[in-house]
Amino acid sequence: MTIAHSRTPLGDLLAEKDHAMLDAAFFETGEYKSLTTAFDYTIIVGRRGTGKSALFYRLGKFWTADTDLILLKFAPEEIEIFGLRPYANQLRDRFNLIRAYYRLAWRYALYMEIASSISSHLQILQLPTAGAILEDLKAWRKSGISISERLRSRLKDVPPFTENIEGQIADLNTRLQLVNLETCLKHTLAAAEQPFFVLIDDLDEGYQPDEIGIGLICGFVHAAVDLTRLPNTKTLVFLRDNIFRAEARLDPDYSRTIEGKVLRLHWDELNLFNMICNRLRTAFGATAQENLKVWNQYTARNIQGKEGFRRCLQLTLYRPRDLMSLLNDAFFRATSQGRSAIVDDDVEQSAKEISETRLNDLLKEYKFVFPGLETFVSCFANKSPEHDFANACVLLKTVLATDRSPPLQQQDLVIFKSPEDVIRGLYSVGFFGLQKLGGTNFMFCHDGKSPTVEFTQDTRLLIHPCYWMALNLTRNILQPEEAAEINDEYDIEVTSETPEIRRKSISKVIDALAAIPLGDEGAHVFEEWCLEAVKIVFAGALRNLQLKANKDATQRRDIVGTNVGETPTWKRVLELYSASQVIFEVKNYSTDIGPAEFRQMNSYLALEYGNCGFIITRSAQCELVKGKELDWVREIYYAHKKLIIKLTADFLTTQLHRLQNPVKHNVPDEVLGRLIDRYVRSYLALGSSPSQPTGNI
Repeated sequence: MTIAHSRTPLGDLLAEKDHAMLDAAFFETGEYKSLTTAFDYTIIVGRRGTGKSALFYRLGKFWTADTDLILLKFAPEEIEIFGLRPYANQLRDRFNLIRAYYRLAWRYALYMEIASSISSHLQILQLPTAGAILEDLKAWRKSGISISERLRSRLKDVPPFTENIEGQIADLNTRLQLVNLETCLKHTLAAAEQPFFVLIDDLDEGYQPDEIGIGLICGFVHAAVDLTRLPNTKTLVFLRDNIFRAEARLDPDYSRTIEGKVLRLHWDELNLFNMICNRLRTAFGATAQENLKVWNQYTARNIQGKEGFRRCLQLTLYRPRDLMSLLNDAFFRATSQGRSAIVDDDVEQSAKEISETRLNDLLKEYKFVFPGLETFVSCFANKSPEHDFANACVLLKTVLATDRSPPLQQQDLVIFKSPEDVIRGLYSVGFFGLQKLGGTNFMFCHDGKSPTVEFTQDTRLLIHPCYWMALNLTRNILQPEEAAEINDEYDIEVTSETPEIRRKSISKVIDALAAIPLGDEGAHVFEEWCLEAVKIVFAGALRNLQLKANKDATQRRDIVGTNVGETPTWKRVLELYSASQVIFEVKNYSTDIGPAEFRQMNSYLALEYGNCGFIITRSAQCELVKGKELDWVREIYYAHKKLIIKLTADFLTTQLHRLQNPVKHNVPDEVLGRLIDRYVRSYLALGSSPSQPTGNI
């Protein structure tokens, strides 16, 4: 979370990526000093908010000032990464081929950019291949503005993949003249004796956590490592932690090629304190040289001293961005009250507001992808942040058994079959982290994918610390060792496993229908199927749906649900037909509905059951059959003022298919409303024939 600059006079001065502050108060960590003096690392890995972009900027500035070297910087935008994905569509699910393809492509692109920067030297050397490379450079420069645009233009000339994919990828090396290009660059860079540095950032822009997305970035990382084969060349790739972990998991060459070239960014308490004091000194013009004096000058009460700073840290995840957001907001509160120093109330209120904002952002982002999220999250409020798997299941079972949520959320509660599915969904959106058996770290999902380990009764779960204060949990602070054990990416990306859980759960219901035999043999199973289908289709609109709710009575209704008019159509049924209890009679046959069925329903419709009921059959069509069905519906309507509506299993399965997309949660209510309109306007209109179906039901 970044506090808006307009909220505080500090504004840009505490903003993470503000270049004016980075120029004036950049804190030179050990990692920064190591990168400016050593050639040991190629990949710089850090979680969000750990200062990767700040390092990218400052290293770029440091090396730009050195006139003895050439610097190439590359930071793609989201659309540039998107544009390169389609070239590997035919390689889907074959990670090694995807990685190999993009490795060659990126290596070619980087080689061409380097060659473009030193093309004057290419003319000096009289190498046999220099002429052909210079011709390629002319076309390369004209093919686009950015490196990715130029690469896309070049890849368009590559023939589409056929059955011999491995051979075609091998041929790409020849087609792109990579051997000649590398030989020429080696001679040129060695002869020029001028260092060449390459800085690469923002590879997470447009990143998607599938095999193509990971392979695209993995290929880039390997290509960057390949550049180290060139003399006098140093390459640094800044990579987000979640992408690096995904690469390490899929790349079979990770330990051999990548692992030894990685530098992880780590912030301890002392470095964070020095960084903040540098910024405070610049922001307020403090003259004190000792950092502790600077901190105490702008803090008061329990926030003063090292212990006070530690209290601030414990409300964050020990990252520069977290800490700056917290203090930025705290100083805004102090300034608005005419104070120049922050106190513990400022910090705690800011931490609470940030936590509430992040929780609200989570709920808003997943409002339609995971409608039941708010209901599931709320059951963990006012409790411990850490749970064992069994305890979490007990809490969620209680929620799943309720029938009081709004329609959209209630639909999710019906669709989730077990607490285990809910926990998997909560993990996939980053609410829960899990601790592997025998491990110490809590791993939070950062890409919406399924966990790579199975949940067991021994699995430990931790609610993400950024939600602790918003949920009023029994703890709201982290110790340094605890923060170090949390691997996460808390920034919200709208990806979740829950749509797949939803799709699979509904598909099981749909598929079960085909196995139910017609007639008496499958009558009971079909009734149970109808109950489950109606619960999903009209979730939240009809409550307390039961099968054979009055099984000991003379007249036994098959399915009964309470209608409190929570959706437009069911409100209409309640108000116009007085049906506060809704009946669904279930008939497991495909023939037309006869007089006995209509008389039976007519006898049921009284008192709370009102004047509207539904008969569900296995008929091939939902429309009334001319003759006995249509005549009986009209007879009962005009003689007894009761509306009997025919539904079918196909009608319910059609709605279930639609509900696999949660955005269409209100479609069944709209469809039922149109069906009632057809009865009133067409079937029940005296002297008219029923209109032909519109195809909208």
